[in-house]
Amino acid sequence: MGLETRLVRRSNGTYSFRAWVPPELREVVPGGRSGQKWIALGTADRAEAVRRARLKSVEFDRELDAARRLMTGRADELTAAEAERLASIWLSSVLEEDEEHRREGLSERELRQKVEAADILDAGGGAALARGDHSLMAFEMEEVLKSQGLSVRPGTDAWSRFAYAMLKAQKRFSKVLQERSAGEVVDTPALPTAASTPRSCTVEELIAAYLADPTKTRTPGTLKTYQTVFRAMRELLGPDTPVDSIHRMDCERIRSVIMRLPRNATQRFPLLSLEDAAKVADAEKLERLGVSAVNNYLHNLSALFKWGVKSWRVIRNPAEGLALPDDRDERDLRQPFSTAQLQAIFNAPLYTGCQDDEEGYAKPGPNVIRRGRFWVPLLSLWTGMRLGECCQLRVDDVTELEGIAVILIDDAGEPGADDADKKRVKTEAGKRFVPVHPELGRIGFLEFAAAMRGKGERRLFPELKPDSLGYLSGPFSKWFNDKRRFLGKLDMDVTGVSFHSFRHNYRDALREAEIGLERVRALGGWRRDSEGEEAIYGKGLKAATLFREIEKVRYADLDLRHLHTLKR
Repeated sequence: MGLETRLVRRSNGTYSFRAWVPPELREVVPGGRSGQKWIALGTADRAEAVRRARLKSVEFDRELDAARRLMTGRADELTAAEAERLASIWLSSVLEEDEEHRREGLSERELRQKVEAADILDAGGGAALARGDHSLMAFEMEEVLKSQGLSVRPGTDAWSRFAYAMLKAQKRFSKVLQERSAGEVVDTPALPTAASTPRSCTVEELIAAYLADPTKTRTPGTLKTYQTVFRAMRELLGPDTPVDSIHRMDCERIRSVIMRLPRNATQRFPLLSLEDAAKVADAEKLERLGVSAVNNYLHNLSALFKWGVKSWRVIRNPAEGLALPDDRDERDLRQPFSTAQLQAIFNAPLYTGCQDDEEGYAKPGPNVIRRGRFWVPLLSLWTGMRLGECCQLRVDDVTELEGIAVILIDDAGEPGADDADKKRVKTEAGKRFVPVHPELGRIGFLEFAAAMRGKGERRLFPELKPDSLGYLSGPFSKWFNDKRRFLGKLDMDVTGVSFHSFRHNYRDALREAEIGLERVRALGGWRRDSEGEEAIYGKGLKAATLFREIEKVRYADLDLRHLHTLKR
């Protein structure tokens, strides 16, 4: 392929190398699954871009040759010099990691552990070197070869040369650990400077590789939180910056900007950089992101570097341990509604008579419209269902098990369903069923579900529309929680409460009913992380058993008789 067809000028004025990956090699060539491999050249000068593209073109063609050898089962041959070079790459990497640990400071206990580990490595490595025992370093050898795009077959002369070079490097590693632990100055050797030594990947390349990793699955909501981190790295560090040149202070700068960001910065200031948005927040004293939101972004930043280290793209994780301390009591972060607040919610015009359940939901009128906005809060209060679980219910989810009316909560989407019909459940423990509480029966939920089934509807609340990420709960959450909308229009203090407060009310009601922990978890879909192995056996509790428990749920002094369609 000609060089000119591989050189592309991007919209920002810089150049990139772009090459076509043959279909049969796309699962083997890193970054080639889309059919094209992109490499940022880090320059806006055309002459320099041509020069760099020539080098990348040669490297890429070699990469394709290596991939073809992997596909055909042919192995690379290693000279003794190449074997030593690969072993030196490994040695430099592990010594740099050790040096980083020492720079951060070791406790007496950690130092003793270093000394003991070095002694064990020295004795075991020396014995393996004396015997020529290749098995000691087999895992490390595979990782190094993988990072270099090489394939060497065990049992060949090339494998033996490489194994012996790695055994010698391991022995040198243990000796350096001993000397450093004794207080001697031993510098980490520089990486070999051979032409085939891989350079550090850039910020943009690390992000692209992370997103393309086929072993990871991420929800649209998770990806949205990562995009803020990616944007901060691009803006503050630069997309073409080598990742291994990023230091702790660079990550602390990212933290400083994120800490100062106003809420909904992207929506409020779409034309500003994150740093400029933070400056506006400083000047205008705008409400900032909460500690948990900041820490979520910092965790994602660290997770990106951690993945890079694990995949041999990055030497170290400079973002580890950036999280802010959060000494708030977890129970104070999300509170249940008080009885007075619950009564105010269910005495709102939406439940006693309004103009309509869209723009006129807060204006008194003659209509009580029993659709999603009416039923979803009631479902959460009496079943503990999360907002997303309520919004995504299908008509067929309201059914009978063993003669008991139940609601099925699972993630079984329909074949060919669009994004609005795909179901999501928050946790594995959330895959469950919950009996319909008698109070929901008195309010007419089962009749409503039957009516929707009679209309041929698939979804229980078809009028609820998804947000840009495909979540039905997104628009509902904004409508219910916004201080200018449903909760904000009620005559009550809404500090510290939100839709999720219904679930806290439900949990408190289960406590008051003195329901056992196993049945609480079954009724609420809470995780069972602390249970023993016996928890995975059997099919679980019967519908009749859970119905006897859920009918004990009561909310003292909450009067919903004005909603009843059936007499008590």
